[in-house]
Amino acid sequence: MEFDPADYTGKSKRDILRELVEYVVKTDEEMEGKTTRSGGQTDLNIYLCDNQGFEIGDVDHWVHQLTEDDRITGHAENFASEHTFAEDVADDDISIVTITTPAKGREDEFLFVATDDGDYVWVITTVHSDWRDKTIERFLDYLPCLERLYLSSDDLEDLTSDIRDSRVSGFTAKYHAPNRERDATLRFTGAEPGDLEKAEDAFDAKPTRIDFDQTNSPSTAIQGANTNNGRISMRSVRDGSEPKAVETLLGITEEYQSLDRARFDVEFSPELRKLENGFTVDGFTAVELTEPDRDDAATEELVDELETHVLNGNRYRHGIRDGGTKIRVFDTEHDETFDVALEPPDIVLYARETTSALSLREFVREVYEKLDSTYSLAKKQNPVAIQ
Repeated sequence: MEFDPADYTGKSKRDILRELVEYVVKTDEEMEGKTTRSGGQTDLNIYLCDNQGFEIGDVDHWVHQLTEDDRITGHAENFASEHTFAEDVADDDISIVTITTPAKGREDEFLFVATDDGDYVWVITTVHSDWRDKTIERFLDYLPCLERLYLSSDDLEDLTSDIRDSRVSGFTAKYHAPNRERDATLRFTGAEPGDLEKAEDAFDAKPTRIDFDQTNSPSTAIQGANTNNGRISMRSVRDGSEPKAVETLLGITEEYQSLDRARFDVEFSPELRKLENGFTVDGFTAVELTEPDRDDAATEELVDELETHVLNGNRYRHGIRDGGTKIRVFDTEHDETFDVALEPPDIVLYARETTSALSLREFVREVYEKLDSTYSLAKKQNPVAIQ
């Protein structure tokens, strides 16, 4: 699919989605004869990203950063040298980006769409998954100014259950914990009501992807999927149901962004103020990982697990404090510091003056994917004063 900048000039996000949904529209016969949800089919995909400094028209600047910034990894530098990048600005908040892979003689296109408040960027594409993960997803992973959103499994379930007239039709669920002998990845297609709950009860497996079917008087009219790493997919839309599909996408994106703010935004970072007889610390934000389905461990064991599975790479520098009950962590990729308090088996992240959603979200992602996928997630915050 080739994007023409003129087609998107002056268009709202609703208009853009209405045009792109046409790419996955199917006739009644095609919907009824469709026995699988993937394979050779090309989907409409939206990646939701936290915007930390990206502006429409700045792709050249950020590609240059991939080759010049000393903190950028060799993988990112190699990626930038093996591809070429072109950006055509269609409007103040819309551009078309083309990634060319000369060695393979192919071009992959996507749209950058900035939200009205500038806090998020949507990346919209119809590139087949065989290439999407090799070009577009890698590009997003390497850009220092964008970070894909991330939901806990509980939030992913809530998000999907709120889609009107829909049911769960399939899912991928994972279980991982270092103090258990088994890991599990379960993939269900054609799921029946209750299958997701059965997977959680039997295996403690938490969903990372949920497929849904949505009806439109009364047949299945829309087939889509949500993942916990910021990707929304629209696979099939029955001819005539395009307006409902657009409303569904707008609702999911808004709810996804709302959940991200609720879990990771640092509204009250601590500020130290000196007083005549001491000082006060105004404000706190804490992200809590609590009540996992795992055995209680001593603080030393939890420190060892974090150092082995999460803090062991080049991304983090850390020091043990307060008798081994707290870890001060510096995120080298984002230049941010935060504290990790250990209350076995719980882990609590406390924002400091330099902390933003970027480092909190990424650390939580690392815990879920490398340490333990059974944690529940919540945020507490208050503009308090601590003497």
